[in-house]
Amino acid sequence: MGFAVQKADASPPAPDQSSRADDSSHVSMIVRRTAKPSARTADILVDVLVDAGVEVIFGLPGGPIAPIHDALLDRPEIRTITTRHEAGAIFAAAGYAQATGKLGVVVVTSGPGILNTMTGLASAHADGLPVLVIAGEVPRERFGQGAVQEGTSEGLDIVHMVRSITKFAAEARDPNSAPALLRRAIATATSGRRGPTVITLPMDVGTAQSRAPAVEVTARLEFQSPAHTLDATASALSNAKHGLLLVGSGARWGRGPELVRELAERLQIPVMTTPKGKGVFPENHPLSLGVFGWGGHPSASDYLGEGVDVLMAIGTSLGETATDSWSTRLAATEHFIQLDVEAQRIGRNYPVTLGVVDTVEGALPQIIRRLAPTPPREARVFGVRRQETGADLPVGPEGRISPQRALWELQRALPSNALFTSDIGSHMFFALHHLEIRSPRGFMIMFGLGSMASGVGAALGVKVGRPDAPVVAVCGDGCFSMGLGDVGTAAQEGIPMIFAVLNDQRYGLVEVGNNAVYGRTPSFACPMNVAQLAEGVGATAVVIEQPGDILALDLLALSARGPLVLDIRIDREVRLKNGRLEFLKEMANKAKK
Repeated sequence: MGFAVQKADASPPAPDQSSRADDSSHVSMIVRRTAKPSARTADILVDVLVDAGVEVIFGLPGGPIAPIHDALLDRPEIRTITTRHEAGAIFAAAGYAQATGKLGVVVVTSGPGILNTMTGLASAHADGLPVLVIAGEVPRERFGQGAVQEGTSEGLDIVHMVRSITKFAAEARDPNSAPALLRRAIATATSGRRGPTVITLPMDVGTAQSRAPAVEVTARLEFQSPAHTLDATASALSNAKHGLLLVGSGARWGRGPELVRELAERLQIPVMTTPKGKGVFPENHPLSLGVFGWGGHPSASDYLGEGVDVLMAIGTSLGETATDSWSTRLAATEHFIQLDVEAQRIGRNYPVTLGVVDTVEGALPQIIRRLAPTPPREARVFGVRRQETGADLPVGPEGRISPQRALWELQRALPSNALFTSDIGSHMFFALHHLEIRSPRGFMIMFGLGSMASGVGAALGVKVGRPDAPVVAVCGDGCFSMGLGDVGTAAQEGIPMIFAVLNDQRYGLVEVGNNAVYGRTPSFACPMNVAQLAEGVGATAVVIEQPGDILALDLLALSARGPLVLDIRIDREVRLKNGRLEFLKEMANKAKK
């Protein structure tokens, strides 16, 4: 049998809803039955994962998903990492996906198991990260009978719940069709704008005998931008007098970073990235202006302040964090060009004169080929300018180490190939601003949803995917406490990595924000002994209070056999300019009128 499904990027839309994918996108599948002897469906599904190149699975056990865990015992090619919570598992899978470009896989049980992945699914969907979740389900004969942890359409209806935060979700009700369904989920997660998919597996389907079909799956996104649009784009960029490239995380995949750099150097046009795109263009490059948006750099803001005639946004949805709360400074006087793989994003937040619907890898070579052959342009130097650096501000008013000094020392105490994740909180503004990232996958922040503990879990996955590089999770004490189980997982698995906890003993971003907007705040204290908690789950811990403390440590040696937690007790009075607060003040003032 064979069938083609329009919309590789989404499950079937509800009535009166438009498809998320373009008409040219489709998944085509051919299933050929073979004469192979029957086998347990769970074993066949694990074979599908092996064939797809899956090397690591994150997750937790449970009765309904036990057949998959049992089948994994016979496939040593796949490493199984048992986390302390399903949220940590899916954040780890997302980190693994970004660090490697491969599919991240999560295996969890029914009911609360799959429900605990919801925040991570929504985060992966918002950030375009390819993650597959396989969730157990109660046996088919118990559907609708009130079985414990039932998530079927006759119970919680998990598949319906996750459809709006996944590209594809389905229940594998038939043993013979389950392998094809799994391959479709894998192909959909990794095609087009990447994102999460979910398959639920009733326990009796996993244990049933079925024949293993040979399944071929291809997922294609075919784009053909009009030649006149590509010609106009190349002409606009070539003739720009004060042009600019704004690069988002959508340019991180494949040859995207290489092509962005080629375009910038050919045109000698400056580049700024979104916060999520930090590192896609190296921040030590002469054409780099650094980050624009939350945690952004004065070099980017000042260049925009001079007026831009042509701006090309590449692989960014131009959301709040990327645009500094939809700043009008991004409005170009001549051309606003937007390149995105999803047509409905074009012109959604800014008026667009030229829209190109394609992948970065598909569109940029065509645009570069169209650039007029001109003599080599004189090399230009822009460079990233920051607010005061760690060298300029060792301590704050309280006499403790400043956050920027801690990050400044951290980068100098580690090799240049270190990879960083940032969690969500006050610390993220310092990480975005003060870390200098030179490689496309050197930095990760799950900003699409902005979930606390996402950076802690993601760092675990980044390290599993990139064991060759030092990995550091920059987080606050609140995020650390939410993700403490992931530190325990790293300790149990002997994963060498570093958790840099900028500890201010409170939910600092909320307190600072409330004070700025309302002139007062409830106390959101978060008292804990970070070092003791770390040691309690098996990590090595070191307390940092003064400048020089981090530089004095051999971080690689201390983290050689497992996680190292730096309890960095920062000065609470040090602030970083935050456009988010200005936006909230504006909204509060409007509400008063």
